[in-house]
Amino acid sequence: MSGTEDQPVPAEPVAAELTPPPASPIAAAPVAVRPRRGIGAASFILGLLAILGDLAALVIGLIAVAGALTNFSSVLTDPTGSLGSALGVIVIAAVALFGGLLFALLAVIFGLVAAIRNRGRVLGVFGIIFGLIILIGHISAIVGIAMTPSNGLTS
Repeated sequence: MSGTEDQPVPAEPVAAELTPPPASPIAAAPVAVRPRRGIGAASFILGLLAILGDLAALVIGLIAVAGALTNFSSVLTDPTGSLGSALGVIVIAAVALFGGLLFALLAVIFGLVAAIRNRGRVLGVFGIIFGLIILIGHISAIVGIAMTPSNGLTS
């Protein structure tokens, strides 16, 4: 009297139920694959890194100058400590200058490739703009430093 005798037993599925329905004669439309935007994104990121590197070098230089101005009397009496910090700032500035030139040049090249091949055109154009800004700024700084008279007198 468990109540199992009253329940119907399910029949085994027939082979017709197990076969899949026939394929439709209409084929599925191919999915449009969008081109990747890796080159344009790389150009944009390199341009941003060049700008951020310049800003970081500028902040480090300003902090070093502010530190030298706050301890101006000790800078005049003990030049060895100030020369060491000046040398560190010069090394950081040189790395920022040449690293920024390299990143900006790569940003312009990748941006041109992205714009021509339509692989991230908008990001590529921004990378070109950022790279050109940095290139113009760094080249003008190099020319300005090179044109400065070495004797301190103006000609």
